Amino acid sequence: MKVLLIAVNQEKHPYPVQPIGAIYIAAALKEKGHQVRFLDLNFVDDYKREIPLTLNEFKPDIVGISMRNIDNCFYPNMEFYLPKIKEFVDCCKANTTARLIVGGSGFSVMPKEILEYLELDLGITGNGEEVICNLVAKIEDGADIEKIEGIIYRKNGHYFKNPVTYTSYGLDGLEPARFLLALKTYFEEGSVAPIQSKRGCEFDCIYCTYPLIEGEKVRLRNPKMVVDEIEKLKRDFGIDYVFFIDNVFNYPINHAVSICKEIIDRKIKIGWTGFFNPAFMTKELVSLLKESGCSGVEFGTEAACDKMLKNLGKSFNVNTLIKSHKLCAEVGVKTCHYLLLGGPGETIETIEESLALMRELKPTAVIVATGIRIYPGTPLEKIAIEEGYDLTNLLIPHFYISKELGDNVEETIQNFAKKYPEFIFEGVHKKTSKEILRMMRRMGFKGPSWEFAPVVNRLFKRRESD
Repeated sequence: MKVLLIAVNQEKHPYPVQPIGAIYIAAALKEKGHQVRFLDLNFVDDYKREIPLTLNEFKPDIVGISMRNIDNCFYPNMEFYLPKIKEFVDCCKANTTARLIVGGSGFSVMPKEILEYLELDLGITGNGEEVICNLVAKIEDGADIEKIEGIIYRKNGHYFKNPVTYTSYGLDGLEPARFLLALKTYFEEGSVAPIQSKRGCEFDCIYCTYPLIEGEKVRLRNPKMVVDEIEKLKRDFGIDYVFFIDNVFNYPINHAVSICKEIIDRKIKIGWTGFFNPAFMTKELVSLLKESGCSGVEFGTEAACDKMLKNLGKSFNVNTLIKSHKLCAEVGVKTCHYLLLGGPGETIETIEESLALMRELKPTAVIVATGIRIYPGTPLEKIAIEEGYDLTNLLIPHFYISKELGDNVEETIQNFAKKYPEFIFEGVHKKTSKEILRMMRRMGFKGPSWEFAPVVNRLFKRRESD
């Protein structure tokens, strides 16, 4: 069959993200012999021209809408993407009779609500490579689709969501179809090549949607195949920097160690980074990170005081955090800590405790966000309901902010931003920081933006004083 895949993400801050989920889907469909056309809206200015043009030219049987996010999760500068996505969907409806199917990580969090919002009747939840192939085959044969695992469909005015089985399909033996992307444009805009070494999340953070999207059990990719892909990226596309998009790269530790050793043994000169959990850092691993080309680690720290780490459901304490940070410092691996302020039980004192410890540790960068997006099916949703939050429609972004912080939260965060000017506070001077990041990219800086945070801070202060 002829399948048009449309990646609808248009967010470019801090850099445009390559739609790796959608190009995995494309690879799976191509492997089954289907004709696939890919339309990436990330760099499309006039969708009212581009979507009809592509539909009329390709004449697909099926249109797949790949949805990465439904909002940017930033408080107070919240951006809600669904109204624009609905415009894209309505444009498709007006120009084709093809079957429309929605999927993607953003869709999987609230599939029924999103289908209702978009006025569609069919979607795929969870990892979609195997499901989309089964679904397209059934549609091609004119067979009943209602028993396919992982789909949600509407019948007689009601939505029915089938259970999801999380498998390793797509992890080994299936390479994402990167040739479908405008890679040159992505890299010119500061994007880094995404790569995945595992799926699934076994942790219990109270706010996280990874278990809903990828499942609660970790499924590992063969380290040799991971490095095969890195080698191919370097050879075929000239890529010299990759980002591991695993929810936690260093869990389990032995898997991370194996990947590092494989890179080292093959003498591949590549820069890379990923998301790390402070609970799973060893001296051996940190040394291998450095030797294999890891330019820095991104710690999902969220808080730097034991009270808030416990309240957020994190798997480590402050002592572990300090130990892991110092291991990186000793070996010479850059560090970025992400803090998430405002969780249950957060006070002015706990914020001060977290920020003060960060200043003491002196990481390369600290990125601070305030307010936690509430998603259905998470422990945070239950906490919010118990505290009297009105969560009638979670499709519209709702943020949890501890009532102990009072009514002037934005002013409080502004004051902390002034007290800790070396840290990056999301939502503070957002326009200026975007401009500086774009300038840094044009100057040839590669990798995640936090790695050149010291330079950004100097430029920012200079602009502030002008």
